Amino acid sequence: MTPVSLNEGLNDLRALATQSILYAFDFDGTLARISSDRGGVKLSSSTHGWLRELATRAPCAIVSGRALSDLAPRVNGAVPYLIGNHGLESTLTPPAALNLAEDICQAWMRYVDTDLARSLKIADVEVENKRYTLTFHYRGTQDPARVQKEILLLLNRLTPSPRLIFGKASVNVLPPGTDGKGPAALALMHHLQQTGLFFIGDDDTDEDVFKLSKGLVMGVRVGRHEESRAKYFINHQGEIEDVLRFLVHQLDRTPAPADQGDRQTPGTRETTNGR
Repeated sequence: MTPVSLNEGLNDLRALATQSILYAFDFDGTLARISSDRGGVKLSSSTHGWLRELATRAPCAIVSGRALSDLAPRVNGAVPYLIGNHGLESTLTPPAALNLAEDICQAWMRYVDTDLARSLKIADVEVENKRYTLTFHYRGTQDPARVQKEILLLLNRLTPSPRLIFGKASVNVLPPGTDGKGPAALALMHHLQQTGLFFIGDDDTDEDVFKLSKGLVMGVRVGRHEESRAKYFINHQGEIEDVLRFLVHQLDRTPAPADQGDRQTPGTRETTNGR
């Protein structure tokens, strides 16, 4: 992986401004800080502002594991396009597919609340029901590797067998046949008649996008991870504003030549109070 702040990464970011690009972002751990208090996670005012500025210049989307009903208030209108539940919950998803996913999750939850309830409580696992998908959280457990193995043994009992996506101290449980974030982001890109996709995310759930063989023009992961399919990375979530600011400035300067003296690059901080 290559730091996006090096010349190769900056040149690729500059090149985006000359193309028809859908700019897409994960939410938790990317646009907003990871927190043990999932209900308290929100965009900072400055991130919200820069994201809104980018969305006035180019199509922008957030592709999250959260349900849309949970995600939308946290985004507060910063971007016009939201995809939730790991790609399943989108305006492009056929209603029949959502109804089937909801029926499957309801059946799973009945089993979880009866046959699995005691085992999950002993393992200190919290089950988040997101209507169309489930997430089993085990953040804060003393032996996360052991707890994850126990969760997997329990999930093997579910019918139909789910698709599993591993997150940070969590296991995401999706109905079988669910495509994930990558195909959902790609479908939105085509729907908006864009020719390429930019995506930045922080988790294994985002590898569905990074592994796209077509359509993805540039992938950036938050935090270096050698097994990631993303070509570039930023060091930590706090650098997301640098990326947003840089993209906005490049779009404003198109089609002017790249300004080699520009110091407002990802991985650096402005010393002024203005945007």
